[in-house]
Amino acid sequence: MFNRFDLYAPVHKGIRLALSGLCHQAGSVDSSDDEGVKSFVEEFRRVAIILEAHSRDEDANINESYEKFAPETLHQLEDEHGALEHYLEQLIELVDQLQLKEQNPIEHQKIWWHIGKDLNSFTADYFIHLQSEEGPGMKALWENLTDDQLKVISINIRSSIPPQTMSIFMHYMIPAISHQERLEMFSDMKRFAPKEAYEGMLGLAKSRLDQKSWAQLQTALEEINPEEVK
Repeated sequence: MFNRFDLYAPVHKGIRLALSGLCHQAGSVDSSDDEGVKSFVEEFRRVAIILEAHSRDEDANINESYEKFAPETLHQLEDEHGALEHYLEQLIELVDQLQLKEQNPIEHQKIWWHIGKDLNSFTADYFIHLQSEEGPGMKALWENLTDDQLKVISINIRSSIPPQTMSIFMHYMIPAISHQERLEMFSDMKRFAPKEAYEGMLGLAKSRLDQKSWAQLQTALEEINPEEVK
């Protein structure tokens, strides 16, 4: 719904970027490229952390509203969560096999091939699930909750995420969202977050954005009235 607070949009943009990047790595790296495969494994484990956290945070903070206002939608989303969690576990097992020592080269190549195929399939299913949340899920929340109530849920979710996991989320979210979304996010951080946390996220943004986008964000944040920053 236009001009309403969207609970899912920023994090889902980050997840789409993360999964798309993994699919690109799996498709463009040869199984014999040890450094490329190692880089993929490290990236995959980071993405798995936020996928597991995303599902857990939704269950803890949003399901109560779905149960009250849209139980059928909740059942659909829960079924999708269960299937995707099982699929992710299978992918994790496959990736674990890549790290077995003294692995037969042909078996290694076969596992790498399966990872690429299964990751593409998982990503397609996951993107459909994101659309379920953004479509019927968000529609039910908009129809029954105000923007202020949705923002409280958003704050509760962010507050429950450990700092290390939040850094992984932000690693993908920062370049995936629009300038206006970044400005709103960092403006809130500048006003309310501890100075060290805010500066840490600024450093992350500088490393993840192109020069033009970083300069645009810097300039906009400098224009915030210092007296408004608490």
